[in-house]
Amino acid sequence: MTQESLIFYGGLNTIGGVHILYSNGNHSLIFDLGLQLRGLFDIKVQAHPSHGLQQYILTRMAPPVLPIYDKRELEGLEYQAVFDLWGKDKMPATDNINISVFISHIHQDHMALLPYVNEETTVYMHQDAHAVYRGVVVSGEYKDTSATIHSLQDLETVQFEDFTLQLVEVDHDTPGASGFLIKSKEHTIAFTGDWRTHGRNSERMERFITLCKEANVDILLTEGTSLRKESAFDDPVMVQEVEVADHYARIVKEATSLVYVNILARNVERVADFIMKTKELGRKLVMDGRTAALWHESITQGIKSLNGHPSLAEKDTIRVLESDINITKDLPYETICINEIVSNKSNYTIYLIQENTPLISQLERQGEQVGQSHYIHADGNPLTNRDPVLEAWLKEFCVKYHYYATGGHATPKEISRIISEIKPKVVIPLHSLHPSLVDSKGVPKYCPAYGEKVVVTELLSTLRNNVKDSMN
Repeated sequence: MTQESLIFYGGLNTIGGVHILYSNGNHSLIFDLGLQLRGLFDIKVQAHPSHGLQQYILTRMAPPVLPIYDKRELEGLEYQAVFDLWGKDKMPATDNINISVFISHIHQDHMALLPYVNEETTVYMHQDAHAVYRGVVVSGEYKDTSATIHSLQDLETVQFEDFTLQLVEVDHDTPGASGFLIKSKEHTIAFTGDWRTHGRNSERMERFITLCKEANVDILLTEGTSLRKESAFDDPVMVQEVEVADHYARIVKEATSLVYVNILARNVERVADFIMKTKELGRKLVMDGRTAALWHESITQGIKSLNGHPSLAEKDTIRVLESDINITKDLPYETICINEIVSNKSNYTIYLIQENTPLISQLERQGEQVGQSHYIHADGNPLTNRDPVLEAWLKEFCVKYHYYATGGHATPKEISRIISEIKPKVVIPLHSLHPSLVDSKGVPKYCPAYGEKVVVTELLSTLRNNVKDSMN
């Protein structure tokens, strides 16, 4: 009988960087391929452009599944060093094995390693996620991948030799976010991807629960980002996604000067709402070139969840900073210079990504002072409302700060609910600083170690015996 197994390479005691290898017969599937948000690398300490993959592998930031990577990126790497780092028993058996990749969504902690994947490897993702990925590439944030990307529709099933993979859309803060159901002859494994129930598509999670119950899921892998010591007894109250654009509108209506907004450009649905709300309020939305390129390429590729949205045809409301003309020369939006903005500040909202924070100095110190400016921080980097550098900039220029983040993740109470309703034989929490804090409502939970190989039948048998022993 074929031995099904899971090897856990990342995302177990940190947020992001989930790297799990599912193997069954002659085929394996790794999910996801991102870089964790915490650890050895940050905005200042980055991998070298020519040796990035090797530096990630040798710091355990990238999974040691070497056959999926471009050989040119591995040139010069001592494979023995990789074996010594992980231990040979933790390396996947790859002889005569086909390995595919599943990307749950286009946040960097789930897809940042895509540029290193070789052309022989097939990558599966939702069609909307693929559209956003094309936008990310065109914006210049990441290099393109050589891999063959196979776009899937919601609920579409891929047949492998010994198992099937069914993509299932979930509610998250970027289009195309998905989990899956893997079904073999013996078992069913469900993966939630990143999810929440306070977004614009909360009904997707109810459907996910139904599909899992119908499939009699054996193993449920769920993200647990919100699991923290302080939330173990006090469930956080989440801002509803539908409220964000309305909050922005309330601030703009009272503002007599500039308004800055900071949201992740990959949250294309929220960008669409902000474009239309800006138009309604009689302002222009000024984007940097990278953000404008990501937006335009994504909607050009086609975001199914935005079908019929008026923002798709809206060009007059968007302006692009003239300094980014090399990026945006082929975009259908008018450019604008700093002097035009400061000459009539109440006409503009500035889409200000973290890297462009210093623009505040030019925009605030020049032109007529017609009132206090406002900064709306709504899930853009930095992903905290206590960033000392941002605080210093806003204090220096007397800009009023508004933190209005919804978050893309479920509350601890919602995580417990989904576990109790699905009733898997075992739940594996991941994508969390404190995965063991999950209240699994009596469902056995298992927290694997880094590099641990779990044979599915053995895990289920052990847990079954443990339950029997506890009842005796």
